[in-house]
Amino acid sequence: MFTPFTRVLLIIGGIAMAIYLYTKNDYIAMGMSLFSALLFIYGYYKYGTVYIAFQELKKGKFDKAEKLVSKIKNPATLSKGQKSYYHFVQGAITANNNQWEKSYSEFTKALGIGLRTKNDTSIVLLSLASIEFERKNFEQAKEFIRKVREFDLKPIIELDVNKLEKEINAVQP
Repeated sequence: MFTPFTRVLLIIGGIAMAIYLYTKNDYIAMGMSLFSALLFIYGYYKYGTVYIAFQELKKGKFDKAEKLVSKIKNPATLSKGQKSYYHFVQGAITANNNQWEKSYSEFTKALGIGLRTKNDTSIVLLSLASIEFERKNFEQAKEFIRKVREFDLKPIIELDVNKLEKEINAVQP
């Protein structure tokens, strides 16, 4: 939830507070300050900036999302849920840049790990169908659309699915 810079400031603040409390012989409060600093360090490795990047992605700010997700140096240390959304964001960014192979790979990793909501899963499946359409693999695109239709879709996703299905049917004889 916090940017790396904010986390570093909070960690330094927690350690500085612990040092100050140590000089006042308030060991319980000192321990709590150190514990809070440790929680921010833990959060840095387990959650990274994935949530913020995902929020920026939902706003359509791909450049900002890319900048935030690039701050994650070791995605393997992320928690399972954050790792799936890391791949989701990476897939969306690479799809936006028309890097279909990498985008397909990232979306399938996100799908393999598992996303929190059915809506997010349907978005990933729709994105995979769009990628397959762009790569002119129409049968695989139809298969992804069939999987998307198994979910209770939100109206905006339903519109996108119908639009892509019409485009596939228009191209295929």
